[in-house]
Amino acid sequence: IVSWEHRGQAVTSLCWDTSGLRVFAGDTGGKVSFVRAGSTKHGKGSAFVIFPVQTITTVDSRVVQLGYQEGRLLVSSLSRCYLCDTEREKFWRVGNKERDGEYGACFLPQPRGLSGTPLLYCARPGSRVWEASFSGEVLSTHQFKQLLACPSTPLITYKREPCYNPKQKTPQSLAFPRLLHFGDQNLLTWTDSAIYMFTPQSGQVLLWTEIKDLTEIAVFRSELFCLHGDGRLSHLSLMSAERCVERLLRRESWTLAATVCCMFQHAISSCRARKCLPIDRLEHLKLQLSSSTHQPLINQLEEMMAKLEPLDSASSSRRSSISSHESFNVLDCGIYRVISRRGSQSDEDSSSLVSQSMLEEERLKEFSFVQEEDQGEQGKEEMLSGKYVI
Repeated sequence: IVSWEHRGQAVTSLCWDTSGLRVFAGDTGGKVSFVRAGSTKHGKGSAFVIFPVQTITTVDSRVVQLGYQEGRLLVSSLSRCYLCDTEREKFWRVGNKERDGEYGACFLPQPRGLSGTPLLYCARPGSRVWEASFSGEVLSTHQFKQLLACPSTPLITYKREPCYNPKQKTPQSLAFPRLLHFGDQNLLTWTDSAIYMFTPQSGQVLLWTEIKDLTEIAVFRSELFCLHGDGRLSHLSLMSAERCVERLLRRESWTLAATVCCMFQHAISSCRARKCLPIDRLEHLKLQLSSSTHQPLINQLEEMMAKLEPLDSASSSRRSSISSHESFNVLDCGIYRVISRRGSQSDEDSSSLVSQSMLEEERLKEFSFVQEEDQGEQGKEEMLSGKYVI
């Protein structure tokens, strides 16, 4: 299909609907249109059916970003965000305050298994983000300027030694030109020099890392595909610190594995990490380091190993806490299934304890990507935070 709907303007944003049957396009003049890409109703020949391109609306300025969820199109321009009900052809603005510049917006669907309407997030000046309902009502403003006064997460790569400066604590006042949802509860954004990940509902910065010359990012599960200004495409993967070390050990990258262990020992020392990194594997790692060239690293590794938590310390603590006022059984996967006793301690307290544990497990599953084969890994890099790696 060839469309001349945007003749004379540059197309600045594209997005599919959730069924993959329509492509929405926005341009520098503010025009938003869509074209049908075929329909299964037309059988095998549907790819050859020509559908007319339809203009949906023309907003006040250049389209910065488009998003689609459950029949609604989100349009972010240089000055405002707009919602469009594509079925009823109704339009309304998100919030009342204008802005001036490239600020992105996106939907954040409800986590899998939970019912409810999606939320939407709109970037604002000064590292702020609006949280709004599916109907466009602004619910709250998240301020990340001070939260971003934290060290940059190092990129774990074979090309260079990771650099981590814990003293780097300068607030960052930024304009977020794009917003993408990442995982079930996180937002991802970037500038031309860094990537940022937030968990807005808990008001946390998951991580941020410096990467040069970024122009565009695509997300697939826990994978990031980054397009750079020189045309280079890089592939990043987010995972927990212990998973990163486990992968490096499999590839016999001893020095880098030990460096990551010492750099993020607060995560590696936790009892949860023993599932991936039992003490014998860490002892084996230490033996692979040369005492003549890596003695300082060996000393740091020994100090870290001296602080290791026992494998079952958290489990036994949780068990005793639960058993004091609950009956429970342990599933094969290690999750505690709790059955409340009426008249005992508050059900809210006990359920929050278990829910927090289960949510953490789900979060780790979401952000774990371990490729068993090493082929085609030369262009891949990992980025590590105190808990997670890309």
